[in-house]
Amino acid sequence: MRGHEQMAERHCNNRFDRSKILKFGVVLYFLIYFIAGLCIFRDYGFTVDEEKQHERSLVSYKYMNEVLFDRNVPGLEEIPEMSEQNHGYYGTAMQMPMAFIEDMHGFSMTTREVYLMRHLYNFIVCFAGYICFYLALRKIFRGDRLYAFAGALIVSLYPRFFGYQFTDVKNLIFAALNMAVMLALVYVVEKENWFTVAVFGITAALATNQRVMGIIYPVFLFGYWAVRDLTELIKDKKIGQNKVLFFAKYPLLGITYFLFWVMISPFAWIHPIISFRKTFDAFSHFQGWNGYMAFMGKLITSTELPWYYLFVWMGITIPVLYLLLFLMGHAALAFSLKKEGKEWWRKGVLGKDKWLVCCIGLFWGIICAVIVLHCKIYESWYHVFFAFVPFTVVAVYGLKFCAGLINERIAGIIFGGCVLLVAGWDICNHPYQQVYFNMIGRPYAHLFERDSQYADSNELLDWILDHTEGEVRVSGYTLSTLLLPEDEKTRIIKDYEKGEYHIDIFLNVIGNDPVHEGYEEVYAVWVDGYKIGAVYRKTD
Repeated sequence: MRGHEQMAERHCNNRFDRSKILKFGVVLYFLIYFIAGLCIFRDYGFTVDEEKQHERSLVSYKYMNEVLFDRNVPGLEEIPEMSEQNHGYYGTAMQMPMAFIEDMHGFSMTTREVYLMRHLYNFIVCFAGYICFYLALRKIFRGDRLYAFAGALIVSLYPRFFGYQFTDVKNLIFAALNMAVMLALVYVVEKENWFTVAVFGITAALATNQRVMGIIYPVFLFGYWAVRDLTELIKDKKIGQNKVLFFAKYPLLGITYFLFWVMISPFAWIHPIISFRKTFDAFSHFQGWNGYMAFMGKLITSTELPWYYLFVWMGITIPVLYLLLFLMGHAALAFSLKKEGKEWWRKGVLGKDKWLVCCIGLFWGIICAVIVLHCKIYESWYHVFFAFVPFTVVAVYGLKFCAGLINERIAGIIFGGCVLLVAGWDICNHPYQQVYFNMIGRPYAHLFERDSQYADSNELLDWILDHTEGEVRVSGYTLSTLLLPEDEKTRIIKDYEKGEYHIDIFLNVIGNDPVHEGYEEVYAVWVDGYKIGAVYRKTD
């Protein structure tokens, strides 16, 4: 008898030691990750949307100061008025801290200082999102740090997330906010009270301000509540302990969500309902860009997207093991529901499997919405990066299912090996993680868009400056002049006809050898056997 007690005590101690080691490992990982981000955020180039998003944030900031404080802000005289442009498609609430810092400096910061500050801020927001995601997974997996950490590793080391997290103020910030909403969603479902409902409404509103697709979370929660509450009323003839909250949570969430969205969306202050409808219409029928892009060896426009466009991009840019784990997550749900028999709905869908059902539903709901509404997405799938959040939850369920089928240690070794390979790729291809293709897509990467955000133009411009003296005329993609120090910025003369040098970031290019008559290639940036940009020098 005593022997059994000693064995049980040793088992308990081993679990306690494992928990302590995991806790230390998680803290250490996030600490190293954060320090690494602080060290490398200056390495990333200027991307195509940053200037426009910066201007939009200043438009909102100017309008807020005029309406709320009757204050004319010096330095913003040349910034357009809110009524002059359509600034409702992407909200600017998350950019207001950066506008405030510029205001504190009298809007006298150089463009290099402004955009490096924004790169750092972007990283900090994404980093906070990873922590929220880890905490959400801990709650979903009932305190199991191992699987929560696995999910955090997947999202934080995913190369395309890693590269874009410094520069993409729209899509990666939105993905980070989706992680925060996921955490709020878990808490409001697991611990339903006045506070968690209000917090969820506020968090979801912030995500919706960033991208109107954030509305999918409150809609999903309303649906879950309705199904669960009706089941309780029909089957159990009860409405829970808090009878007032049972009914009041619906209007509380709706009012909190909508009021906070209006509060942080200056463009909606005059006509909130009309503005909300217009932002939704803008998302599903965006008309701002319809240029050509490379897809499967052809040049197509965003109006010509085949229905399988997203599936192809995900299939060639997400690590293969993660794709397999995602499929295993579906198998895990099927096996679990079958095990419950006739109680599959209550004990499975509304019970222990609700988060797996939730994330499968969210992922496919997002994908189907994009396809059915013919939403304009282009130049890879970064517009739908937020779908990678529920994707990862399903993949972690798949990992746990595989660990149960074979062996937790073997599954852990295979998963750990994949994570190390991905992390190694991130390090070896720094700072171009955003052009990652998996082992399936790598041989065909030259048939697709690569650095569609122009981030490599920074390195190409630096090469020209390092190999010339005085002023130099440059044609092509010269956006990165905004990241140059002031003395170097004046050296670049933008010549849109024929400069002494030409920069090509391989936009709308099939293959690795675009032809520029009168120029010869003198420098190129390669990643895994495919070019993402090159410098050409005039020959005649």
